[in-house]
Amino acid sequence: MPEVSYQLKVDGRDAPAEAIEAIQRLEVEEHASLASIMRLTSAIAVAPGGSRWTIVDDDLFPRLAEVSISIKHGTNDPEPVLTGYVIETRAVFGEEPGKSSLDVLAMDASVLMNLEEKVKAWPSMADSDVASSIFGDYNLTPVVDTSQPTRQEDDVVPIQRGTDMQFLRWLAERNGYDLFVASGPNGVEGHFHAPKLDDPPQGVLTLGFGGASTVPSLTVTYDALRPTKARAEAFAIESQEAQSAEVETVSLADLGGKSVLASDRQRETLVSRTGLIDTAELQTYAQGVVDRSSWAIRADGEVATDHYQGILRACKPVAVRGVGRTLSGTYFVERVLHAFTPDGYSQQFTLRRNALTLSGQENFTGSEALAS
Repeated sequence: MPEVSYQLKVDGRDAPAEAIEAIQRLEVEEHASLASIMRLTSAIAVAPGGSRWTIVDDDLFPRLAEVSISIKHGTNDPEPVLTGYVIETRAVFGEEPGKSSLDVLAMDASVLMNLEEKVKAWPSMADSDVASSIFGDYNLTPVVDTSQPTRQEDDVVPIQRGTDMQFLRWLAERNGYDLFVASGPNGVEGHFHAPKLDDPPQGVLTLGFGGASTVPSLTVTYDALRPTKARAEAFAIESQEAQSAEVETVSLADLGGKSVLASDRQRETLVSRTGLIDTAELQTYAQGVVDRSSWAIRADGEVATDHYQGILRACKPVAVRGVGRTLSGTYFVERVLHAFTPDGYSQQFTLRRNALTLSGQENFTGSEALAS
């Protein structure tokens, strides 16, 4: 098995060797819907001379210090997985040697976008323009889908009341977009777009193939009662007319041969408090509700560390085989928990899917990153 290791930098500099040696557990959790985070547990002890504690009194992890994690697989170049900022430290002191530790929690750039509440107008701009502008304020490379409409200043002016991240989440919700921050080879990116389901799968997760398996077990849950129909209503004060929208089909590409949304005995949800009064915008909002609801299939598992051939990444598709024709196929990676301990490296994951059965376009025989 190729060696897997990590690199830790604090404020752009390699962490001291003694600090790396003291780390007992390092976790990086990537997520497509929530902020990505780092959890670190380090051993601490009374330093020689007895006047201070190691790590704690070295002030290695001050408030909002930038920490970056890269994972190196075999001879490949290190792959950036998180650039975060320290938001919490927790020191546990014990009388017995080896019983003291420091826990460090860091969050991606989402935390910086949550520091200041503000009231701000965004005139004559589409939501995608607003997202690009906010990402630029934090030196994030925008990865943004163009949204409609561009609201004119003499018509409607969106008003931000809250933090930049709170405002972005509202904009993403009403457009049916994913919103997340991700580290990549070209720096840290701000993502505001529809789920990228057309990208080729990053690899193959295999179950039930003996020595060729890359997943020892997989738990697949099908939530069959998610709303499959959304209706939104509003009243336009200026025109004194009722506005409404109704959606019962998915706009996203199905990741299999059969949509999970029921065509009969549908569960319907009434969307309210959208702040929208235009029928087209209500339609977009309702479409986002149905699209998000279509992610009814969830799969949880762990990569077999002795057979994997790469690093699984969140926010990208992956192929799954060996769980039957109904549940095998392409999934979207919602979450990956990378963990380094004295026992080695592990990857736990959560996948999501909006369809059942195979589409006929799957490729389970390639040499992708996670194929055995």
